[in-house]
Amino acid sequence: MKRLTCLALVLLMALPFAAFAQAPVAPLTMEELNTWTAQLLARAMEDKLEIVKTAAGFEAQGEGYTLYLAHDDLSADSVLLGVLLKPGPDDALPGPRGTHVGQPVNDLLLAFPNDNPHLAGTEEAAVLYMSGNLPTPVATGVLRRSGQTVLLIEHELYYLADNGVDRAGVQYTMDENGVAAIRYYAASEAQPLADAEAALTALSDLQEQNAYFAFDTANPEPLQGEDLTVAGLHFNGLTMETAVAALGKPVHEETVEDTGGDIRTAQWDGVEIAFVKESKDGTEIVDRITLTGSQEGPRGIRVGEPMAVVLSRLPYDGGDVPERSTVLYGDAEGQVPPYGTLQMAGNDAQAYYALDVGEGQGVLMTLVFVSGTLAELTIARL
Repeated sequence: MKRLTCLALVLLMALPFAAFAQAPVAPLTMEELNTWTAQLLARAMEDKLEIVKTAAGFEAQGEGYTLYLAHDDLSADSVLLGVLLKPGPDDALPGPRGTHVGQPVNDLLLAFPNDNPHLAGTEEAAVLYMSGNLPTPVATGVLRRSGQTVLLIEHELYYLADNGVDRAGVQYTMDENGVAAIRYYAASEAQPLADAEAALTALSDLQEQNAYFAFDTANPEPLQGEDLTVAGLHFNGLTMETAVAALGKPVHEETVEDTGGDIRTAQWDGVEIAFVKESKDGTEIVDRITLTGSQEGPRGIRVGEPMAVVLSRLPYDGGDVPERSTVLYGDAEGQVPPYGTLQMAGNDAQAYYALDVGEGQGVLMTLVFVSGTLAELTIARL
């Protein structure tokens, strides 16, 4: 089956990123934001916060939250330009709909509409929903990411004003799949109608993108042949010419003789690829790819990610992240692909995932963890 067909099947079969189907959830409204900000002001008055003038304007800072005000006034009628909620005490202020700092990204996705459960889009962004059309209010939800790593989730409102289109919304900054901070913002001035329409058109265009999607972490499948992509290069059929076309000229290259044929090793920033030239007919085939840089590997795995995040993208028959050597799935003891196994050594570990790519050819993916963080990923022929 061609690779594009395989990827399409993966997309169709993947479970929603937010784990399971949810009942319909209403889009964010201006009334909802106003109610929430009124509660924030009430809490600030209860805490008797002092207003301080800074270079950025007027601020009132409490424990775990900061209000940004339009004037030197703290009352129920104060105009809020922004709010920052960050880690604080046990009674820290919640965000809209009971969202809170520290909340897992999957739980946050369930609190708002999501018409895009696979998070299809580009490697940088995906539209969750768009509701309404100007001149009536428009609500949007957008997820910003770096590959599989979610960086920001934003819910924004566009609504017509006398001098253009006003905007307000809430942003959730993410760190290691959890909410690190919550920000409310209101635009200081209205933008021209044409600019707002252009911004919404860009989001509508993004809705049509499906070149990239979130991998299922609720019930992931064993490692598949179509997963064997590193830095945009698929392992099967990879040639030196293909690698150079994608990565540019290697920073280092060397060839050594071996009993099975010459081995040519090429290095790029964070990527090393070894090719074997078989002595029988001189055919050169890829033997190994090693990733140590920031590029994505199979299932969007990246060097530098915590072991819990990495293991969540592949099956594990147990519960929490393993604390000792264990079989992750399949017949690892009999070494019958497909299988996964984890070998622990103190704070370090190595995970091995084997699969059969056809014609009796086996492939092994090795993940090296140092102090609980992925340090190296290698795909090699068995």
